[in-house]
Amino acid sequence: MDEEEREVLIQREMARLREADEAALCALNEDSIRRRTTWFEENRSRFAFLSNDPVRAAYALLLARFGITPQEAPIISHDERRIIFHSQNFCPTLEACKRLELDTRFVCKYLNEDATNRLIQLIDPRLRFSRNYAYLRPYVPFCEEMIYLEDETTKT
Repeated sequence: MDEEEREVLIQREMARLREADEAALCALNEDSIRRRTTWFEENRSRFAFLSNDPVRAAYALLLARFGITPQEAPIISHDERRIIFHSQNFCPTLEACKRLELDTRFVCKYLNEDATNRLIQLIDPRLRFSRNYAYLRPYVPFCEEMIYLEDETTKT
């Protein structure tokens, strides 16, 4: 993606986020859920081979959906039930928040965390996505994110 394409995405995101309150962000999240679900249904066959490892399948799904490489979201910790990775990829939401002086900890929580969670649950309903809001751009150089399998001991 070249700089001009990135700038178009940033401007589009700025238009969506300008004056957005919690309710508006939640409405945008609902739209994102619909778009991600449609995308998943159109691309489901690309992820079928990973079904024996739902955590890895969810990580591969997120990379594919957002068009990023493993180098842009390196895994820093993993086991059979959890992957923690550090997203460092281009993010129009991050860039829009910086320009509009919005707090990514608020925007990302309401704008896209649930949509991302719902996307990976299309692979396996036990899957969960979360962020460590103490480690979120632009406050640190990466967004620390996690995919894990929920079980009876991890339910909240």
